[in-house]
Amino acid sequence: PAFKAALDECGSSTGSVREAAADAAVAVVANANPIARSSLIVPIIFEALESPDWRVKESALERLVQCAELSPDRISPQLPMIIPSVTPQVWDTKVQVQRAAKAAILACCHTNLNPDIKPAIPAIVNAIVKPADVMKAVEELKGTTFVAEVDAATLSILCPILSRGLKEKQALSKRSCCIVIDNMSRLVETPNAVAPFG
Repeated sequence: PAFKAALDECGSSTGSVREAAADAAVAVVANANPIARSSLIVPIIFEALESPDWRVKESALERLVQCAELSPDRISPQLPMIIPSVTPQVWDTKVQVQRAAKAAILACCHTNLNPDIKPAIPAIVNAIVKPADVMKAVEELKGTTFVAEVDAATLSILCPILSRGLKEKQALSKRSCCIVIDNMSRLVETPNAVAPFG
């Protein structure tokens, strides 16, 4: 409850209240148990992203970056929920929210443990933010040799880019996406990993 209240007050019309609320939110995340960051704090952040106030959204996204930095092992399994919730914020009317959303997606994607896609993460995040760059990311993934297991967290990063790439008009672009899907899908170990993206 204290964290939710602090985020809400980040949209206060009084500057000193906004500063105090931001400090309180930072302190709550910093002192929270790592399990609480993923199970309690992240859902409150999602709620805050529905706020009409851009300052609340910006603060919530900054706290998501903080969670990713403090508890990467707890945030990585949450990627299938985080990516779809944060991605719409990159098209917010406020530039501050757009920047915060890109930083949050980048920080959360870096929590992923799959070593095969780590070098391509900046290109993937750019493609999420700027759809015109989708094929650059796909080309980078096409040159990737997949050897590690592909789990739900990894799929949550790759699927939005690949599904956009499959909607491209050029057959060559679609073929590149199919090559990546073919290489990657052999390393999906469980049906549960792919279920959210079916």
